[in-house]
Amino acid sequence: MLFDTVATVVPGARTMLCRLVEVGGTASYEEVQDHFAVHPETPIDLERIGGTLSIRAVRRRVGPDNRSNLLERDDRRRIYWIEPALLEGLKRAFDLADARPDLLRQEPADS
Repeated sequence: MLFDTVATVVPGARTMLCRLVEVGGTASYEEVQDHFAVHPETPIDLERIGGTLSIRAVRRRVGPDNRSNLLERDDRRRIYWIEPALLEGLKRAFDLADARPDLLRQEPADS
């Protein structure tokens, strides 16, 4: 299920989820914005960051209690976080995605 999520979200959301996994599962809104404002491969406009992460990346009922979202947001504290119990599985999903990029959803080609 975690690989399916990694494979099917749009590339911008995939890159943002990967970044959250890389930093241990928790990052402030500002840290995410700062990172992606100057990202060499996947720059994301500051106004689009929240929308990029809210799309299907917030898969429901995946945490250890089968009720959590894959990606949680706390607007009061201004942080994104991933349930610690999901981090190792997401690391493996991203490793598989790196090994088999042909299985990943791609950005539509500009017409």
